[in-house]
Amino acid sequence: MSKLSDPLIQNSIEDLEKYIALPSVSAKNQSIPETAEFLKNLLQNFGADATVWDEFESPVVFAEIKPKKPSDTTILIYNHYDVQPAEPLELWNSDPFKLKVTDDKFIGRGVSDCKADLISRITALKIYRQEHGDLPCNIKFLVEGQEEVASRHLEDYLKKYSDKLSADLVIWESGYKNEKEQFNFTGGNKGVLCFELEATSANIDLHSSFAAVVDSATWRLAQALNALRTPEGDIKIPGFYDDVVEPTQKEIDLVNKATNPDLKSKWDLQVPLLKNKSVNYNLTFNPTINIEGISSGWEGQGVKTVTPKAATAKLEFRLVPNQDPHDLFDKLTKYLNDQGFTDVKVKYLLGEKGYRWDLDSPIVNKLIDTAKDFFGGEDKIEALPSSPGTGPMNLVNHYTKASIVSTGVSYSKAGNHAPNENIRIQDYLDFIDFFNQFLGKLRE
Repeated sequence: MSKLSDPLIQNSIEDLEKYIALPSVSAKNQSIPETAEFLKNLLQNFGADATVWDEFESPVVFAEIKPKKPSDTTILIYNHYDVQPAEPLELWNSDPFKLKVTDDKFIGRGVSDCKADLISRITALKIYRQEHGDLPCNIKFLVEGQEEVASRHLEDYLKKYSDKLSADLVIWESGYKNEKEQFNFTGGNKGVLCFELEATSANIDLHSSFAAVVDSATWRLAQALNALRTPEGDIKIPGFYDDVVEPTQKEIDLVNKATNPDLKSKWDLQVPLLKNKSVNYNLTFNPTINIEGISSGWEGQGVKTVTPKAATAKLEFRLVPNQDPHDLFDKLTKYLNDQGFTDVKVKYLLGEKGYRWDLDSPIVNKLIDTAKDFFGGEDKIEALPSSPGTGPMNLVNHYTKASIVSTGVSYSKAGNHAPNENIRIQDYLDFIDFFNQFLGKLRE
């Protein structure tokens, strides 16, 4: 890791340390304006024309820098500066908002998702400019502060500033090396619909002896939940799959070519995997339903013999392209009513549409070919048409009209959203070198 002595690399680590120190937790509305201002200054110091858009909740940082020699190519770098809460704090081995540097890792909340990605990309651009005296193309930055809460106001900003967003390629927020140490590209992500179910059976918790004649809200909620899916994971709501865009043969070929992760070993799973064509097929192409959490009755130590008056559950659907979260919420509500659960309240929490692209255009092929050369061959690369996670790709694609590719500095054991989130220092350095080489190919 001799590159660590490079002044620009050292400077990047200092910037990353300052960035991590800002606890920009969107769920708590914590350090949001301060982080946006930090990024504006960081990008201005790089030489970009940077501004903070703050007309709506949670500011967006936008910046643009053009080369001295005019270029017809524009890359937009999308990231988000907000992070997940650090709790439970007792499971961290260090202060989550103080960058910990070990012999081989950077550790801190947001270092993988996705603060180190932004810093690494700026650093690659600085190194390229230092080596060549100029940038290879027009560069734009779009950094939002609500990605971890479904980018609630991003579309408001994109609508207002749509004339500034055109690009040829969007480099998405983050990426990783998989369990086989293959450098990963993805060209899409799933949408999401988060909602809440609430059952009420009385105006007070009852003595549990009345369970002989009164069903608790907990049982009522359990019955409603059980009505939503089959044991194999298929969603029972009529019309739920009607608008699903089936994968193309090329997309299927990309998924079949990729190595299916061994999730049972990775997480020591105690339950069998759901039946599916393959792990990667389900993760890439199939909608899902998940119970995020259930709350009801006595949850403290010991025993309290009550029949709970209320029960709530938070759930999510992960959606594939062309599924609309508002349409599916209406179908969900109607289905529960039709099944006799008119007493169960259904509340819409948030939603985003999915996006998927087949990873094929001249500029993307150049990006992937650069990775093959840099990392040592085609077998060192994995390309998938979508990730199983969610982000505002659909929105950004709509306003930029650009291909979107996700790739970055992380790896399979980074622990995104978990305690002791980390990346490997070598991956960080490699990404800077890889991205620098890709920038060089844009001038060829």
